[in-house]
Amino acid sequence: MENRKSYFTVTGIAVLVCLALSGCSKQASGTAGTSGSGGTSVATGTSVPAGAGAMSALPDNTLKIKVSVPTFGTDPGRTEVQQEWLKRVEAYLGCKVEITWTYTPWADYRNNEQVILASGALPDAFTYTWGDAINAYGEDGLVLDISKYTSYMTYYPRYISGTPGKEAMAYNKDGSGYYFKDGFVNDNNISGAQSFTGFIYRFDALQANNLTPATTLEEFSTLCAALKALYPSLYVISNSDSNYAFYRGFVGIFHTWDTLYWNGNTWTYGPVENNFRDMLRYIRALYAEGYIDPEFATDNGDAATRKATTGKTLIYPTAWAGMATHWNTNKVDQAISFGLAYLPQNSQYGTPWKWGSKVEGTSLSTQGFGIAVSAKAANPDWIVKLIDYQYSPEMVELQNWGIEGVTYTKTADGTKQFTPEILSAPDPVQALGNYGVTSSAVCRTGIVFTPQDFIPQITQQRFEPWWSLADGYHDDKYWEASSKYGGTESVAPTDRAPIVRLTADEATSRAQLITACDTVAKEYAVRFINGQLDLDKDWDSYVNAVKYAVDDFDGVFQMLNSNTVR
Repeated sequence: MENRKSYFTVTGIAVLVCLALSGCSKQASGTAGTSGSGGTSVATGTSVPAGAGAMSALPDNTLKIKVSVPTFGTDPGRTEVQQEWLKRVEAYLGCKVEITWTYTPWADYRNNEQVILASGALPDAFTYTWGDAINAYGEDGLVLDISKYTSYMTYYPRYISGTPGKEAMAYNKDGSGYYFKDGFVNDNNISGAQSFTGFIYRFDALQANNLTPATTLEEFSTLCAALKALYPSLYVISNSDSNYAFYRGFVGIFHTWDTLYWNGNTWTYGPVENNFRDMLRYIRALYAEGYIDPEFATDNGDAATRKATTGKTLIYPTAWAGMATHWNTNKVDQAISFGLAYLPQNSQYGTPWKWGSKVEGTSLSTQGFGIAVSAKAANPDWIVKLIDYQYSPEMVELQNWGIEGVTYTKTADGTKQFTPEILSAPDPVQALGNYGVTSSAVCRTGIVFTPQDFIPQITQQRFEPWWSLADGYHDDKYWEASSKYGGTESVAPTDRAPIVRLTADEATSRAQLITACDTVAKEYAVRFINGQLDLDKDWDSYVNAVKYAVDDFDGVFQMLNSNTVR
């Protein structure tokens, strides 16, 4: 048990030290705000068993709690949605609710949360983003086991039932559960994906020379050669941020992955597969031809943005989708126009896999994000009931659409649309954030994370330049385009993986493997790409180095596969 705690604590502290040394960390900031008339939470309390029926008594019919959440650019404290959220919570619970909030910027929050958890000085309710770690500390009695409070849940079970694996995914191997998992609503069943699903191209350079993005890897190599001949002083390809492994944009093309993943039949480790070596061989050939910027592995986001906005690079295979719009908005050279196209196909593997495809309907996230409750919190039954209410249809609508008649309107058939004031704003996303609308992502109200609704996210998303063989150069929205042009075959098996039920110690072993092995794989990949290592002579040594990064590499996979619920 002590080793498990040490792993998570040391990992968190190491991150903080690295950030401090690199000068990347922000000044830690926690701003306390109060909902209701203020007050502090009771430090201790007696847990109420699930099935006890009646709620525990509240002094003066007032629930007083301390809550710690991250912020995402815009303070939610006094927004209209936050105030409406509190009003509805009080009406639902039938009591006065006084919350003392601690708000911390997202990056600082993620870096500090493991250290705070290890200290034991927990607020009554708090956002958590490291699921394996929260389970470890929950097993030690520091975090409330919410599985014992299901009688106080009305809405969360709907998300459980809509998730592949259901209770097996929501709760641990022994039936315990130490946090509410982040929810997602995709009623339109759009399989739109996260980033690394499209290559970003300089559309102005392509169109000026009667060129188009590539639909196959053969076309991509030919395109790179043509662009290098046309623009000899530029690098054709680079990375958008050294925090992303450069090969991240290519793995789906070769039907492999950059870490532990489900390949459709078994759990395996992508960076030691032959498919992964084939991918590195292809990238190595691009580098050998002089197409790839030698600083691909060292340019941070700021350096990459400077090159992009001043026209130094023509193609970015690995980038967040929003970077195309970001660079177009902040370009120094006004002739520059970035756009996206779906991943080029490898004829050997067929349709490229996209990453992060949305699950249809109502579901819970597998990313390990959610809300936890301190085991020492007074009145845990009331806190569980409050958090559960955030999964109700009316609260999901409030969080994601805002105030009816102010930020959105509704037709007789229930169709919702953001108001002209929002849609015509210079920055619709920030306009929604100013009201406290969570789907904007720049401001998240309530106790984060509340369920996200895909429809308003797509509605407020800007059109951006896209290209496809069917539609040519046109404007599109990333999530819709990645669904439309990828099709059902583009959904990666790992995005529909079966549930693995692990103990806290087993989950720790999985986390250790991912962290240690990914670090080795990323370091070696750079040397394979730039030619310092040979993919034939040095491959076996590389595979051994990856496996030796943890105590029992093969044993972890045996454990994962034996605990998979099929």
